[in-house]
Amino acid sequence: MTEFPIKVDVEQVSEIKRRLDIVVPEAEVAKAVDQAYRDLGKRAKVKGFRPGKIPRSVLELYYKRQVEEDVSDTLVRRSLGEACKEKGLNPVNLDWPEPVPPLVAGQDFQFRVDLEVPPEFAVADCKGMTLTDTPVEVTDAEVDARMEEIRQSNAMLQPVAESRGIAEGDFVVLSYQGYYAGEALNEAKGENTYLEVGAGKFNIDFERQLLGLNAGGESRFAVELPQDFFNPLLAGKVIEFAVTIHEIKQKVVPELDDAFAKSLGGNFTDLADLRKQVQEDIIRRKEGERQTQLEQQIAEQLIAANPFEVPPSLVIQEQEAMLNEQMSRMQQHGLSIAGMDKEKLLEAMKPRAEQRVRVGLILERLADQEGVTVDEAEVDAALARLAVATRREPAQVRQFYEERQLMGGLKRQLLEEKVKKMILDQATLAPAAADEEKA
Repeated sequence: MTEFPIKVDVEQVSEIKRRLDIVVPEAEVAKAVDQAYRDLGKRAKVKGFRPGKIPRSVLELYYKRQVEEDVSDTLVRRSLGEACKEKGLNPVNLDWPEPVPPLVAGQDFQFRVDLEVPPEFAVADCKGMTLTDTPVEVTDAEVDARMEEIRQSNAMLQPVAESRGIAEGDFVVLSYQGYYAGEALNEAKGENTYLEVGAGKFNIDFERQLLGLNAGGESRFAVELPQDFFNPLLAGKVIEFAVTIHEIKQKVVPELDDAFAKSLGGNFTDLADLRKQVQEDIIRRKEGERQTQLEQQIAEQLIAANPFEVPPSLVIQEQEAMLNEQMSRMQQHGLSIAGMDKEKLLEAMKPRAEQRVRVGLILERLADQEGVTVDEAEVDAALARLAVATRREPAQVRQFYEERQLMGGLKRQLLEEKVKKMILDQATLAPAAADEEKA
């Protein structure tokens, strides 16, 4: 028998929505009010009365409205928690009753609340998936290209000595303003931005339009941005840019020799040692890409085999998390996020956010079905890896995660990784066709 008796009626509005009608008996309401006045009497100060000796009638005169509001809020919280426990509900979101219903002397306390809950489903058999796999191979040409990238990235920047226009490979300091349909866009604006012309880090067509311009020069031109442009609000649009060139700098590239290898640090003894490390780095990167491709195939097959309704609140949470990631990337590209239309960005991210939520729910349910768990030793190991990556002590990393309530997210991530590994271990890996490998 519960210590807090209530009456609960549950209506299944949809696969993911429940409506609760909760009634707290009048006797329980009276007990809660009495307790509230007893607690208040111990701390209240009323002129002419000693603490703890104030009659309830006097307390009601001064504090009745406050007490009833506090008791109403407490009854909602306590009875809602009891109702969810009694009915086995684990809400991911709820519509808090606004306003909280008032107390009425001699009457039951009752209210209605709508909840979002995870969908109930059993994951279809996912053993024996067939996945397309691309073996990891590294060619000498790839190593050569990476060595050249390292050499180029360690070049010194010097102002051009002669008076000439921008050439491919130059670094320029410029300001730009983008326009769409004649309207200036805050999300396509940059001031005193560094740009390597021809590298394609911003947009290769934009960069080609800069060739030949002189320091102090201005230009106006239109560029059709690709569908995968890093700013989704600009992707696929024809943007007219007005640019002003402030400075032109050229790279002075070092020789690729033993002295250069030693100058990089990292305890490289010579050029051959650097080349070996570069090859190992490329292998690790390709292994990561291979793993990502396999996991994407797993996600697609899981989604296709397990249709269900997704709680909108979880999608919104994921959209907001993705927006924060996107804003961070845009700042890294030197773009200002002031004045960004966040609502449009969130809407553009909705399909991908829903996919992430779907996969997360499927993996969580599959973990339950298969008895997959994450123990403290695995959490400790993950924190230790994070400590090495961030050059901090494991205790500091744990404290950081606990203070910001991130441990739950870390455990979910580890659980998902274990489930995906289980699926991958049971999958059939088919080699990619030649045209797919080339792509």
